[in-house]
Amino acid sequence: MPPRPQAGRPAAQPRPAANPGQKKRPPQGQRPMRPPEGRQPEPKRGTPRPPQRRGKSGWIYPEGAGGANPASDFERYYRQRRQEELRQQRQRQERARQEALRQKKLRRKKRLAQVRGILARFIIVFALICGITAGAYFKIYHRGAVEKYNAVTFTIGKDDTFEAGASAAYYGGVLYTDFTRLASFLDMPMAGSIHYMRFIIPSKTESDSAGNGMEEAVLFAVGSSTANINGVNMNMTGPCRLIGTSIWVPLSFVEYYMSGVTVKYEKSDEITLTRTVVEDETNKDKKQEEKKTEPLTFRVKPQKPIDPVEYDPNAAT
Repeated sequence: MPPRPQAGRPAAQPRPAANPGQKKRPPQGQRPMRPPEGRQPEPKRGTPRPPQRRGKSGWIYPEGAGGANPASDFERYYRQRRQEELRQQRQRQERARQEALRQKKLRRKKRLAQVRGILARFIIVFALICGITAGAYFKIYHRGAVEKYNAVTFTIGKDDTFEAGASAAYYGGVLYTDFTRLASFLDMPMAGSIHYMRFIIPSKTESDSAGNGMEEAVLFAVGSSTANINGVNMNMTGPCRLIGTSIWVPLSFVEYYMSGVTVKYEKSDEITLTRTVVEDETNKDKKQEEKKTEPLTFRVKPQKPIDPVEYDPNAAT
């Protein structure tokens, strides 16, 4: 018999039956009960689960645990497969790294080979240029006698005729003459050593090598292309040479720097050196030996300071 409602209150309604699949909620303001620390929650009733431990990839069921658990077998299989995949991935990465290193070494070797090739070509070209330059330099400035020239016959004065071979008459393409013989023909005294020889043109009042200060002289140094004429250094077309005991100088020296000597080319291999004859009316009817000749002198004169000019305040401006 249902309860009777009290006065002023509605009758209590019956509660619906609880859903067997729905979990019961704890009362409001009350926390659910937890097992004490150090204890695992009790497994559900049914198939017993073996104890488990926490791993890097999740909960792992140890080997040899009692009871059959398909979840444990699946987790073990998944872990092994994952480890195998990770191992293969590491192997692929290692192989890729080794291949990258090998390609890097190959590129480095290729670059080094290219650099060595360029350097070798540069050295070869540089050596060729240096060789050609050195050969041209020595050919132009340090070549010896040119044998393609023929022997030259010199006639000094009237009676002194001698033949000079190509090696003596030519040096570096320059024609030479025996200045010692020429000085003997011109009555020029000599003084000095064999390597430093001075040839003197005496003044009209003195004829010996000592002189009186008015004479003219030229100094030759063997191996030097400079001749000191009356104290002035002048360049020659070739160096002074010593052949035997004679001083040989370029023939152009006699032509350019000496007055009173005539150089006459009879042929390409015949040269005559004589005194210069004065061309005037008095020499026409005379013999060659009696003809008047020009005075022997050097065209380069000694340098003398100019005498100072005294200042005269009374001189008219």
